Amino acid sequence: MHTPIWPAYKLSWNEPTHGCGAVRVEVVNAAKSSSRQHMNLFAKIIVLLFTLEAVSALEANLTSWRHHRRQKRFLIYQNGGVIKFVSGCAFPVPFMEKKAWRQLIWLMNFHYQFNEPQTPIYWWKLWDSSRNLKGPLSQPAAPSVPARLLVDEPQLLLFKFAEAYMNQLAQNGSACLERLICENGQVDEHSGLYAQLLHRLLRPHRTLDGKYLDAFRMGRHGVDCRKSFPEAHHCVLDDYIHLHERGPEQSFL
Repeated sequence: MHTPIWPAYKLSWNEPTHGCGAVRVEVVNAAKSSSRQHMNLFAKIIVLLFTLEAVSALEANLTSWRHHRRQKRFLIYQNGGVIKFVSGCAFPVPFMEKKAWRQLIWLMNFHYQFNEPQTPIYWWKLWDSSRNLKGPLSQPAAPSVPARLLVDEPQLLLFKFAEAYMNQLAQNGSACLERLICENGQVDEHSGLYAQLLHRLLRPHRTLDGKYLDAFRMGRHGVDCRKSFPEAHHCVLDDYIHLHERGPEQSFL
């Protein structure tokens, strides 16, 4: 809404010349007032332009600060830590005393240790390599793996350790281990958690040496293991493993 421009009037008193006062009304040109308003408007426009320039400069500085600000940095040491899961169980050992004044506990711990990942894992990248729901993706060809990497090295290391340990006890480690594998193949039913674990450990993988596989097949076919391995007189596990006949089946205790 524009303010109308009215002509300005100037009232002045003049000295009386003929014995009475005369009032002279002068009409001032409205152009002077209009030019003054134009000057005020121009000054406001200049102030507005300077304000916009200052705001844009401030926003540019804020954007530059956001772009060049230092983010958090993380330093990951190679092989600097491990991830370990520890589980265990404890069993009280009875002394068969009338008045119990001492206590003994049998404690076993199982440690599962893994190397710490060297690259950070972000939750928003977990599904980057997931299958597309629009359709099945073509499966890439499986990379060729050398034959030496297909061997179950942990079980082979366990067998070598058992043989070396029994050899230190003046026993025939190889014959004792093969006889234990053969007897494990004869068992159809296992009693208890430790029997299940022992059965899994004494069941050779198909990539191990042929002597271990042959010993397990002999047990599965009902061969007399003690006669097949006469060098294994008294092995280290004979005091802990017993076979009890229950009809056509046998079980570890």
